[in-house]
Amino acid sequence: MPGPVYLSSDRVDLRITEREDVEFLQRARTDPELRTPLTFTEPQTREQVEEFYENTISSDNGDANFLLCVDGREDPLGEVDLFRVESDHAEIAYWLLPEGRGEGYATEAVSLLLDYAFETRGLRRVFARVVDFNERSRGLLKRLGFTEEGRLRDHEYLDGEYRDVLIYGLLREEWNDGE
Repeated sequence: MPGPVYLSSDRVDLRITEREDVEFLQRARTDPELRTPLTFTEPQTREQVEEFYENTISSDNGDANFLLCVDGREDPLGEVDLFRVESDHAEIAYWLLPEGRGEGYATEAVSLLLDYAFETRGLRRVFARVVDFNERSRGLLKRLGFTEEGRLRDHEYLDGEYRDVLIYGLLREEWNDGE
Protein backbone atom coordinates (compact mmCIF):
# COMPACT_ATOMS: atom_id res chain seq x y z
CA MET A 1 0.00 0.00 0.00
CA PRO A 2 1.43 3.40 -0.94
CA GLY A 3 2.48 5.85 1.71
CA PRO A 4 0.70 9.04 2.70
CA VAL A 5 -0.65 11.52 0.16
CA TYR A 6 1.98 14.14 -0.60
CA LEU A 7 0.37 15.98 -3.52
CA SER A 8 -3.20 15.90 -4.80
CA SER A 9 -5.57 17.34 -7.37
CA ASP A 10 -9.25 16.76 -8.03
CA ARG A 11 -8.83 13.14 -9.13
CA VAL A 12 -5.19 12.22 -8.53
CA ASP A 13 -3.20 11.63 -5.35
CA LEU A 14 0.56 11.27 -5.42
CA ARG A 15 1.56 9.05 -2.52
CA ILE A 16 5.05 8.45 -1.21
CA THR A 17 6.52 5.20 -2.49
CA GLU A 18 7.16 2.76 0.36
CA ARG A 19 9.02 -0.55 0.72
CA GLU A 20 5.66 -2.37 0.59
CA ASP A 21 5.25 -1.11 -3.00
CA VAL A 22 8.18 -3.12 -4.37
CA GLU A 23 5.87 -5.81 -5.77
CA PHE A 24 3.88 -3.16 -7.64
CA LEU A 25 7.08 -1.56 -8.99
CA GLN A 26 8.30 -4.95 -10.16
CA ARG A 27 5.26 -5.20 -12.42
CA ALA A 28 6.50 -2.28 -14.53
CA ARG A 29 9.91 -3.87 -14.82
CA THR A 30 8.56 -7.23 -16.01
CA ASP A 31 5.36 -6.55 -17.99
CA PRO A 32 6.43 -6.18 -21.67
CA GLU A 33 3.79 -3.50 -22.34
CA LEU A 34 5.28 -1.35 -19.56
CA ARG A 35 8.96 -2.29 -19.45
CA THR A 36 9.78 -1.83 -23.15
CA PRO A 37 8.86 1.89 -23.28
CA LEU A 38 10.70 2.29 -19.96
CA THR A 39 13.75 0.62 -21.57
CA PHE A 40 13.97 -2.21 -19.05
CA THR A 41 15.30 -4.93 -21.34
CA GLU A 42 15.62 -7.71 -18.80
CA PRO A 43 13.12 -8.97 -16.23
CA GLN A 44 13.95 -8.09 -12.65
CA THR A 45 13.50 -10.25 -9.61
CA ARG A 46 11.90 -9.00 -6.44
CA GLU A 47 15.39 -8.87 -4.88
CA GLN A 48 16.66 -6.65 -7.71
CA VAL A 49 13.71 -4.28 -7.34
CA GLU A 50 14.21 -4.24 -3.56
CA GLU A 51 17.86 -3.31 -4.14
CA PHE A 52 16.72 -0.52 -6.50
CA TYR A 53 14.33 0.67 -3.79
CA GLU A 54 17.10 0.71 -1.18
CA ASN A 55 19.74 2.35 -3.37
CA THR A 56 17.55 4.84 -5.20
CA ILE A 57 14.07 5.45 -3.84
CA SER A 58 14.82 5.36 -0.12
CA SER A 59 18.22 7.04 -0.34
CA ASP A 60 18.67 10.69 0.52
CA ASN A 61 19.68 11.79 -2.98
CA GLY A 62 17.07 14.48 -3.63
CA ASP A 63 14.87 12.29 -5.83
CA ALA A 64 11.10 12.24 -5.35
CA ASN A 65 9.20 9.05 -6.19
CA PHE A 66 5.42 8.93 -6.02
CA LEU A 67 2.76 6.37 -6.76
CA LEU A 68 -0.25 7.65 -8.66
CA CYS A 69 -3.60 6.81 -7.09
CA VAL A 70 -6.96 8.01 -8.42
CA ASP A 71 -10.34 8.92 -7.02
CA GLY A 72 -9.32 8.24 -3.41
CA ARG A 73 -8.44 4.59 -4.03
CA GLU A 74 -5.42 3.07 -2.32
CA ASP A 75 -4.35 0.80 -5.20
CA PRO A 76 -1.87 2.65 -7.41
CA LEU A 77 -2.24 2.97 -11.16
CA GLY A 78 1.27 4.19 -11.91
CA GLU A 79 4.30 6.13 -10.84
CA VAL A 80 5.80 9.60 -11.36
CA ASP A 81 9.38 10.43 -10.48
CA LEU A 82 11.66 13.42 -10.22
CA PHE A 83 15.25 12.19 -10.31
CA ARG A 84 18.83 13.04 -11.26
CA VAL A 85 18.21 16.27 -9.40
CA GLU A 86 21.01 18.77 -9.86
CA SER A 87 21.19 22.29 -8.48
CA ASP A 88 18.61 23.73 -10.87
CA HIS A 89 17.32 20.89 -13.05
CA ALA A 90 16.09 17.32 -12.95
CA GLU A 91 14.66 14.54 -15.08
CA ILE A 92 11.11 13.26 -14.84
CA ALA A 93 9.70 9.83 -15.62
CA TYR A 94 6.21 8.38 -15.39
CA TRP A 95 4.21 5.32 -16.28
CA LEU A 96 0.63 4.20 -16.00
CA LEU A 97 -0.95 0.75 -15.99
CA PRO A 98 -2.94 0.01 -19.15
CA GLU A 99 -6.25 0.04 -17.27
CA GLY A 100 -5.71 3.69 -16.28
CA ARG A 101 -4.86 5.07 -19.71
CA GLY A 102 -6.99 7.47 -21.69
CA GLU A 103 -8.56 9.19 -18.68
CA GLY A 104 -6.07 12.06 -18.26
CA TYR A 105 -4.63 10.67 -15.03
CA ALA A 106 -1.03 10.73 -16.24
CA THR A 107 -1.34 14.33 -17.45
CA GLU A 108 -2.80 15.36 -14.10
CA ALA A 109 -0.11 13.50 -12.15
CA VAL A 110 2.77 14.92 -14.21
CA SER A 111 1.26 18.41 -13.79
CA LEU A 112 1.38 17.92 -10.01
CA LEU A 113 4.98 16.76 -10.30
CA LEU A 114 5.90 19.82 -12.38
CA ASP A 115 4.27 22.17 -9.85
CA TYR A 116 6.33 20.45 -7.17
CA ALA A 117 9.54 20.65 -9.22
CA PHE A 118 9.22 24.32 -10.09
CA GLU A 119 7.39 25.79 -7.10
CA THR A 120 8.47 23.66 -4.15
CA ARG A 121 11.92 22.58 -5.29
CA GLY A 122 12.72 25.79 -7.17
CA LEU A 123 14.08 24.03 -10.24
CA ARG A 124 14.69 26.02 -13.40
CA ARG A 125 14.36 23.17 -15.92
CA VAL A 126 13.03 19.64 -16.16
CA PHE A 127 13.51 17.17 -18.97
CA ALA A 128 12.24 13.77 -20.02
CA ARG A 129 13.48 11.02 -22.31
CA VAL A 130 11.02 9.13 -24.49
CA VAL A 131 11.60 6.23 -26.88
CA ASP A 132 10.52 7.31 -30.38
CA PHE A 133 7.61 4.85 -30.66
CA ASN A 134 5.94 6.02 -27.44
CA GLU A 135 3.35 8.34 -28.98
CA ARG A 136 1.24 8.57 -25.80
CA SER A 137 4.16 9.85 -23.77
CA ARG A 138 5.26 12.26 -26.47
CA GLY A 139 1.71 13.62 -26.66
CA LEU A 140 1.55 14.09 -22.90
CA LEU A 141 4.76 16.09 -22.88
CA LYS A 142 3.62 18.29 -25.76
CA ARG A 143 0.27 18.95 -24.05
CA LEU A 144 2.14 20.14 -20.97
CA GLY A 145 4.31 22.56 -22.99
CA PHE A 146 7.52 20.57 -23.35
CA THR A 147 9.70 21.20 -26.39
CA GLU A 148 11.53 18.46 -28.25
CA GLU A 149 15.18 19.42 -27.77
CA GLY A 150 17.10 16.55 -29.25
CA ARG A 151 17.33 13.01 -30.52
CA LEU A 152 19.74 10.30 -29.47
CA ARG A 153 19.88 8.16 -32.59
CA ASP A 154 19.82 4.36 -32.23
CA HIS A 155 20.23 4.85 -28.50
CA GLU A 156 18.26 1.88 -27.11
CA TYR A 157 18.13 -1.70 -28.34
CA LEU A 158 14.55 -2.85 -27.75
CA ASP A 159 12.71 -5.86 -29.13
CA GLY A 160 15.37 -6.66 -31.68
CA GLU A 161 16.01 -3.20 -33.09
CA TYR A 162 17.74 0.03 -32.26
CA ARG A 163 15.42 2.92 -31.40
CA ASP A 164 15.91 6.66 -31.08
CA VAL A 165 15.36 8.39 -27.76
CA LEU A 166 13.89 11.88 -27.83
CA ILE A 167 14.74 14.51 -25.25
CA TYR A 168 12.02 16.95 -24.19
CA GLY A 169 12.57 19.97 -21.95
CA LEU A 170 10.48 22.50 -20.07
CA LEU A 171 11.65 25.71 -18.38
CA ARG A 172 9.99 27.13 -15.27
CA GLU A 173 8.84 30.30 -17.08
CA GLU A 174 7.26 28.16 -19.83
CA TRP A 175 5.32 26.23 -17.18
CA ASN A 176 4.21 29.42 -15.44
CA ASP A 177 3.15 30.95 -18.78
CA GLY A 178 0.89 27.99 -19.45
CA GLU A 179 -1.17 28.49 -16.30
